[in-house]
Amino acid sequence: MLTGAGILFGLVFLYWVRGILGPFLLGGAMAYLAHPIVVKLEERQVPRQMGTVLVYLAFATIIGLIVYAFGPSLLMEINQILVRLPNQTGKLENITRDAVGDIKRLPLPANLQEIVNDAIQRSEQLVQGFARKLVDFLVDLFSKIFWFWLAPVIAYYLILDWDEFSEKWLEMIPASYRPAVVLLSQEVDGVLTGFVLGRLIVSGIVGFLITLGLMALDVQFATFLGVLAGVFDLIPYLGPIVGAVPAVIFAFLSSPWKALWVVVLFFVVNQLEAVVLAPRIVGGRVGLHPVVTIFALLAGGHLWGIGGVLVAVPMAATLRVILVFVGRVLRVYS
Repeated sequence: MLTGAGILFGLVFLYWVRGILGPFLLGGAMAYLAHPIVVKLEERQVPRQMGTVLVYLAFATIIGLIVYAFGPSLLMEINQILVRLPNQTGKLENITRDAVGDIKRLPLPANLQEIVNDAIQRSEQLVQGFARKLVDFLVDLFSKIFWFWLAPVIAYYLILDWDEFSEKWLEMIPASYRPAVVLLSQEVDGVLTGFVLGRLIVSGIVGFLITLGLMALDVQFATFLGVLAGVFDLIPYLGPIVGAVPAVIFAFLSSPWKALWVVVLFFVVNQLEAVVLAPRIVGGRVGLHPVVTIFALLAGGHLWGIGGVLVAVPMAATLRVILVFVGRVLRVYS
């Protein structure tokens, strides 16, 4: 009774302070991903504290090289986008308006004309909202820059005391259930660690290739658009399509032919991802049917926005592992 009341109070308290949970969730995710590497170093007689520092240095070196290579151009492009986006949006609206005029002059049946008018209206609203949403995204990203400084500190202390936290968590589970809970945790961990690390690696490669391709095609804001494509690529199935839209739009402002080449670039890179990168790096760890994956993405986006989309597949994979495990247990005791 008291345990249930304590859990309920804890959930309510977390809801009250949800606005400050971001760095803690990010730090927890970083610790979860880094902990297996620290354990591997421990097996080679490297103390945990030293292993954690080595992992941090390795990650810092990789991130530093990436920032050194792309950081200046990325910051410059973001500044240019914030300054020039209103003019670019106006140009896009003029192009859209001219295309709309040409379409409306076509001799179409009344019913079809009504459908076309509705589609045109929706397209115009999409174009008008694109600049505002992009600017809001950039402002929101920079407003949370403090998270990216605090999260590694939180992750460091979580990694150092990981075993202690695990033991205390197990102590809350009745002794008769602990073996089953440990087994279930190991299965969930095997699915999530492989999938999340694999997706991060694959999306990083995709973002890098898209950036190089956009630079070769001389597309404006190539670095920013490549990074954006890599971030959206974290979302299975729908992400590559959404990530291609801004690049195609900016290319179209320069030339329709350039926009076509950008479409070809995204198609080739995404085929490379689907045929070579994802099967070799991610594999079939999640085990979700494509329809279930798409449903999870849409449900996550509906409930929690972009954050829900990013965590939807790992959550669905975790739920699948739990259901399969419970099914096995029920078959044993039935």
